[in-house]
Amino acid sequence: MDETQIKQIIERQPLHGTALLDPRCKILLLVCIGFVSYFLAGEVVSLALMLVYGLFIALGNGGKWAAKMIITYIVVAYLNALLRYVQVPVLSVIMSVFGVTVLKLIPIVMMGLWILQTTYMDDLMVALQRMRLPQAVTIPLVVMFRYIPTLRIEYRQIRSTMDIRGISDTVWKRVCHPLATIEYILIPLLMRCLKVTDELAASGTTRGLELECKRYALRPIRFAWPEIVVSLLGILFLVGLLFIDQTQIGKIILWRV
Repeated sequence: MDETQIKQIIERQPLHGTALLDPRCKILLLVCIGFVSYFLAGEVVSLALMLVYGLFIALGNGGKWAAKMIITYIVVAYLNALLRYVQVPVLSVIMSVFGVTVLKLIPIVMMGLWILQTTYMDDLMVALQRMRLPQAVTIPLVVMFRYIPTLRIEYRQIRSTMDIRGISDTVWKRVCHPLATIEYILIPLLMRCLKVTDELAASGTTRGLELECKRYALRPIRFAWPEIVVSLLGILFLVGLLFIDQTQIGKIILWRV
């Protein structure tokens, strides 16, 4: 394959915008979001975090995903506000803690799954190798990046098998029939998890995942000026949210029922 063919392959890639950023830049933003999300207490700054990084994701092949997660965040926030009217002593505390935890996790999940969808494994391995990380760190990260999308495919196959056999799978049935959910979904998924682990390990060995030689990718991988600017702006924005959270703006209540 000559240089012209390689260039054509790269130009045909479906990624654009922020999805083309270096994997190290994406991982840095994910770590910073995970750190800041758990320290934000105000509703305004938490919503600003979701909206700004939702826009960031929308600019890189993630418009539908960002919209879905922002709507989920607003719905969970309103449901969490309803818990203020629940007067059951122990249950209300447990549900409130669970609701707040989910709100803190939604920005992390939004960013993390977007990174999984927009990062090629070759790019990730080259980026991690240039960070001079040991293979004890690189290999588990790469396997994890491949493991999660594979589990989603396995779950869809289980759902398809249930449809073929006339077994419906709805949220209402999962809640009303937890034992059936365990029998039809969780146990087959658990068995597939064990097999997928062996398959990914064999696939990684076949592709030379354990080799320590210098790796290359079709797309040029470098932490250039776009990555530096995006990283600095992202970190400054998160630091600004932490500062605003300590002011009167952070005390504004948005979710009223």
